[in-house]
Amino acid sequence: MRIKIELTDAQRAKLLALAAKRRLRGYSVLIQEAVERYLTEVPTRRAMRAGARAARAARKVRGTLSEPEAERMLLRIEELWKR
Repeated sequence: MRIKIELTDAQRAKLLALAAKRRLRGYSVLIQEAVERYLTEVPTRRAMRAGARAARAARKVRGTLSEPEAERMLLRIEELWKR
């Protein structure tokens, strides 16, 4: 599908240079890869809410967890934010 997007001259130049390095005729493939990466890496609302809930829960119990419990909770929060 064709679509029109606005790029700065600097962005276009960088895309053309990268495409040339990869021996591509244009930069459409690079744009497609960037969009795909963005769509898979942007956290969903559900994941963001889950992360926010975990952060709130962590703040409520601050100082009441043992060190191992606190570390496990922080790791879980990081996992949720990565989704």
